[in-house]
Amino acid sequence: MIIDERFYGKGKPLKLSKLIKKIKTKFPTLYHSEILNTDFLVNNFSTIDDSFQNDLVFFENKKYLKYLKDCNCGCMIIAPNHLQYINKTNSYIVTRSPRRVFAFCLGLIYPDIFEGNDKNRISPNAKIKNGVVLGSNVEIGKNVIIGENTVIGDGVIIQDGTEIGSNCSINFSTIGKNCIIYPGVRIGTTGFGFNFDNDGVYKFPHRGRVIIKDNVEIGANSTIDRGSLGDTKISNFVMIDNLVHIAHNVSIGKGSVICGQSGVAGSTHIGQNVVIGAQVGISGHLHIKSGTILSARSGVTKDITKAELMGGFPAVPIKEFRKQKAFLSRLIKNKIRKKT
Repeated sequence: MIIDERFYGKGKPLKLSKLIKKIKTKFPTLYHSEILNTDFLVNNFSTIDDSFQNDLVFFENKKYLKYLKDCNCGCMIIAPNHLQYINKTNSYIVTRSPRRVFAFCLGLIYPDIFEGNDKNRISPNAKIKNGVVLGSNVEIGKNVIIGENTVIGDGVIIQDGTEIGSNCSINFSTIGKNCIIYPGVRIGTTGFGFNFDNDGVYKFPHRGRVIIKDNVEIGANSTIDRGSLGDTKISNFVMIDNLVHIAHNVSIGKGSVICGQSGVAGSTHIGQNVVIGAQVGISGHLHIKSGTILSARSGVTKDITKAELMGGFPAVPIKEFRKQKAFLSRLIKNKIRKKT
């Protein structure tokens, strides 16, 4: 994955050997060892399932074990107890806290401070209302409307025919054509990138974007976080209701609908034409099959591999959920009768 210079500027690349020295200095108790096959210039970061040669990645979650042996990265940060799974082509940094060390490297090469100074490109047909704040290097297409007091951050691209309501904030994002973004929406905010280990809490840098395609609607006061690595992606014709939270690195397929007060945790992939009822909660790192329907207040904790109507917590096929409810209701009634 190449981090977008439009939003984050050019990185400060380091030779892998120099980066390892800095890791040893910063984390003397966490550092374990290294396997250095190639001393390349580290400038790109990626996830283990989407890596290229010379990318720096980390492995921690066993859900991604299937990608480990065939990973084509330059160097992987890994824990000692996972060394049995490695291949012989990559270089490795072995540490007791791979995520923390990776976060340190990402912040070191791509610091959080970047101020662009390129001129904006705004169509003469666009309507920018009172109080709007525009960053630098912003592109605004034909017939775009931006409501009062909205803030558009550096590098944001808004394509033709899109309407943005008042009091919105949009950062680190590209917005497609003919979208409607209602008042109070937040797009491109930092995700809930906090992690824990034996040394306490630390923040994981977010260097991704939000990519919103064409004809998307986002309801009032909803929030879409930008990716930590890679992008948060909203496909064509997705409809998002009010007060919905889409976490970092979520992808939502074409034509899906999400009703109010629902939340999708990080790195979950939602297929096409999925319908998510009100107040549904979906855990992170899951796959939801195209065509699935989730009834209101469902809680999804596992992958959904068959498209059907689901309900309950944890979510199960709706017929099974109704049987569970009926059985529980009979059980309670029988207990009450016995007591009386």
